[in-house]
Amino acid sequence: MNFKIIKAKIFKYKATQKTIWLFTRLEDNNNVVGWGEATLQGRENEILKNKKGIFELILNKNFKSPYDLKILLPFNNIIEASISSSVMQAIWDIHARQNKQSIAKMFSSKNYGYVSTYANFNRICINRDLDTIKAVLKEVVNDGFKAVKFAPFDEVNPKMSFQEMIKNVENGFKRISIINENIDKDIKLMIDCHWRFTSKVILDLINEFSNFNLYWLESPIEEEPQNISQLKKIKEKLNHKGIKLAGLENKILKQGFEEFVKQNSHDVMMPDVKYAGGPDEMLKIKKFLSKNNIEFSPHNPSGPIAHAHSIQICSISSSSFLEYQYKETEKFNSVVSPHNQKIINGKIKTDFSDYGIGLHINEVELT
Repeated sequence: MNFKIIKAKIFKYKATQKTIWLFTRLEDNNNVVGWGEATLQGRENEILKNKKGIFELILNKNFKSPYDLKILLPFNNIIEASISSSVMQAIWDIHARQNKQSIAKMFSSKNYGYVSTYANFNRICINRDLDTIKAVLKEVVNDGFKAVKFAPFDEVNPKMSFQEMIKNVENGFKRISIINENIDKDIKLMIDCHWRFTSKVILDLINEFSNFNLYWLESPIEEEPQNISQLKKIKEKLNHKGIKLAGLENKILKQGFEEFVKQNSHDVMMPDVKYAGGPDEMLKIKKFLSKNNIEFSPHNPSGPIAHAHSIQICSISSSSFLEYQYKETEKFNSVVSPHNQKIINGKIKTDFSDYGIGLHINEVELT
């Protein structure tokens, strides 16, 4: 049977003072609605400006499978990839609902029963002082999470000189120290650098990082092909200290990861369903990484729709490790119905009983 997408819209939703979510709504000719997420912090206006041209590529086109429309979509840059990936999320949601299955079931009969998560509690710490970080961390640990992530280096930016960076890391290391001092040794600690450093500075700081029992260091420098040799040096020195190198959250399609995989630049790669091409492409990337002995840990610090899609993907992906944006806002639950699955002791049960991603946006919340 042929189907058509007859309606397409992106909703802009202010989740907090700093966070805006972009939700993509598609509707087919049978009035089946599917949801995707195109959130790209700070670039919302560019996405809204470019959405019409991309929507026109798929509207009123006959399709039997989501793959029929994917070949029409552009992925030439992060703006196009955000819109096109959200379209693919929504199309798979529609396709699974049409087939009365979860998205996970559309790809595999295998279900690992649960998804392991880690708590990114960076954004909930609006105040960046040590007392606030310690208090929020206590809540995270009491909720049973066995892995936590934080981005501590607010005072550093990549335009600084070597001397300026070294001078401005002090507060960041104090934040890492307070976290390390207040978690058991069996709780994994990940530190996100948000590309704030140069390779020279990071290589100089690795001995200091080794004092904190880190599980991984994430995105210390800009992750472009010309920097792969430097990333490999950083990875080698981190590995010597028992620390993994993670990153590549903004890469597009499997092709965006290929050179990094070929060069073995990272221990952990972090594709994001919002940029990487949608659910099918995420699974293609997972297979590619597994074949090359690289860990798959989806980047997922966004809204509830991206979270729902990521759960579907991870439920059929062995050894996946999913990011969860810890309690950034109550709107994470109120904007969807029903709520995403509860996280209990860091794990999400994946006994899907609903079709597609299993939830929808409460559109009245978007008006």
